[in-house]
Amino acid sequence: MSNAVEEYLAENQMQFESFTFDVSDEDEGRAQAEKLQLAGTTIYKTLVLKGNKTGTVIALVPLDGRLDYKKTAKASGNRKVGFPPMEYVMAATGYPHGANTPIGIFMQHPDYIQLFDTSILAHEKVIVSSGELGHSIKVKVTDLIALIQPIQADILAG
Repeated sequence: MSNAVEEYLAENQMQFESFTFDVSDEDEGRAQAEKLQLAGTTIYKTLVLKGNKTGTVIALVPLDGRLDYKKTAKASGNRKVGFPPMEYVMAATGYPHGANTPIGIFMQHPDYIQLFDTSILAHEKVIVSSGELGHSIKVKVTDLIALIQPIQADILAG
């Protein structure tokens, strides 16, 4: 089963591999994700933030990473950033919590600031959401960066 993100990637000749996680059982889904992590493929989560100057900011960080608000604000040209209410996230991206995808957001809103944590450069391929709960794709980091042209910055805490 493909979705808009997968169709877009196929149209643009970008290679990807699809994954489905069991979202009805959060523990099972997490176990499936952890197996992939153990197999050496890093999963990145898409965070939707709101900056005091720029509005919506998208941050891509490792699944187990914690965002540093000050670093993220500075990298995005804001004085402050924070997590907005879920209603804002849905209105700004069109995706429910847990399904935000850097590719789908870029397709709809190429003007949004997207930040990728520099840790992504250590990987050949990463897994990101494909825009539906429980659905993810594995893509080459170089392809993802070439497509979205994000700001690359150290935005992790610690």
